[in-house]
Amino acid sequence: MHRRPARPFVGPITASLLACLFTVLAACGGGGGDGGGGSPRGACGESARKQWVLDVVRDWYLYPETLPSTVDLAAYPTAEQLLDALTATARAQDKDRFFSYLTTRSAENSVLQQGEFVGFGFRNRTDDGNRIFVLDVFAGSPAADAGLQRGDEVIAVDGAAVVDALANGTTTFSDLIGPAESGVRRTLTIRRDDTTFDRTMTKRTVSLDPVPDAYGVQVLPLAGTTGVGYLHLRSYISTADSQLRAAFEQLRAQNLGYFIVDLRYNGGGLVSTAQLIDNLLGGNRSSADVQYRLVHNPARANQDSTVRFQPQPQSVSPIRIAFLTTDATASASEINVNAMKPYVEVAIVGSDTLGKPVGQLAFDLTGCEDRLRLVAFKTVNALGEGDYYTGLAATMPGSACAAEDTLDAPLGAIEDNMTREAMDWLTTGACNTLMGAAAVDGRLKPSFDRATPYPRPLEPTPAEHWLPGIQ
Repeated sequence: MHRRPARPFVGPITASLLACLFTVLAACGGGGGDGGGGSPRGACGESARKQWVLDVVRDWYLYPETLPSTVDLAAYPTAEQLLDALTATARAQDKDRFFSYLTTRSAENSVLQQGEFVGFGFRNRTDDGNRIFVLDVFAGSPAADAGLQRGDEVIAVDGAAVVDALANGTTTFSDLIGPAESGVRRTLTIRRDDTTFDRTMTKRTVSLDPVPDAYGVQVLPLAGTTGVGYLHLRSYISTADSQLRAAFEQLRAQNLGYFIVDLRYNGGGLVSTAQLIDNLLGGNRSSADVQYRLVHNPARANQDSTVRFQPQPQSVSPIRIAFLTTDATASASEINVNAMKPYVEVAIVGSDTLGKPVGQLAFDLTGCEDRLRLVAFKTVNALGEGDYYTGLAATMPGSACAAEDTLDAPLGAIEDNMTREAMDWLTTGACNTLMGAAAVDGRLKPSFDRATPYPRPLEPTPAEHWLPGIQ
């Protein structure tokens, strides 16, 4: 999706949903003077960075009523600390759960545009006992070369027991694994069934492969139908689009009416990719049908827009769609579910989603590497439904089916527990067991930065923002 903002912002703009990209080349920031906190002088110094953050937040933040009336920039040594203070009230209200942050253009574009990151090439989650389990392994990565598999438990890193290292509640597995830099070397002790062994790996650039070659597109058998189209999407990034078109072309040729879209670890990405998925699932839709609407703060209401369906040559016409979800399913992933449910029978199967109905815009400080990701809009579907901060389950009574992600079968296998539950729902239109309440102890669910199966370090990389549990 391309839009042009009102002045003083210039340049091409790409919108995305909170794990989605909206690039705004900012003409603000600059000026001379000493940079705070030991930063260099000039337009990229700390003083300029802080003024730029304050200006953009005051202009674009979705929750202007939560901002302090006065701000003393000198009270904050860095722009990061300033942003944390500006968003504190919205965070306390569980609206901006560390969704706004500072990063760099090059690091983020490497993930969202080129589909690359530096790491070992696997994803993990942490259980309540601080045990680490492998969820997915990227083909051609150091982890794949070392033979890691879904369901493996990592019990030690360089000989140090993981459970003990994580017991303080502040250290994360990412801290143990080391920085996202090529050449970082670690030896992991792996437990698989009754066997324990060591594997030594060295970090390098890894390709994300959004729709995995091994299992990403399949047709699963279902009695009385032509089969169920299964699609697994890891992330909403630019390199996914051609893979998605090829996948749906394959599924369309099978004349399928039932679909499973596996988004169980998908933290979001480009909204343009979410829009494409809606179009590929919208073979029965017309250009008059609303996908979703973007809503900004009152001062930026002129940026509000409506996105409508545009069926593609590869589009399918679903009878029912089961989306596989967990609390790592967020942002652009949630848009697809919310946008489709006014038009077709839809269920979420697994556990409730993260609850991220808001979007970030990306603002770049002119002449510098700095990029500000700021919560600046929300989305609503054709029925005006949005604000699902507790997750999507509360908006889908009767079609939020509980199923544990058991890790005892490969992704894409019909034996997988979540897939089996989805097949049952596709057959009957009813859940075997409904999901429980979305709230945790009366509060909204945490972001990845708090107590969660997918904790992040204090300074996460762009890949860790977009792909929960990536290493």
